[in-house]
Amino acid sequence: MFTAEGITIRSKARLLRMEKLKMASLVGENPGFDFLQQCWNDDPALQIVIKKLLAKFPQWEVAIVDGVLMKWNE
Repeated sequence: MFTAEGITIRSKARLLRMEKLKMASLVGENPGFDFLQQCWNDDPALQIVIKKLLAKFPQWEVAIVDGVLMKWNE
């Protein structure tokens, strides 16, 4: 069950993550696989943003395979 405090914390986390993803989109700099994976696993709404980033920046060498975020070289 979600508490009001838990919802507030998740909402703030989403805002911070979204800002970092937006900055990555603007400058083209990979925010790091671990960060992308954490966003991917924790927040379905951010999955849409990440899919767009990966399409825009294939040089990051990150792919979605069967719904899982993976590095190409693994």
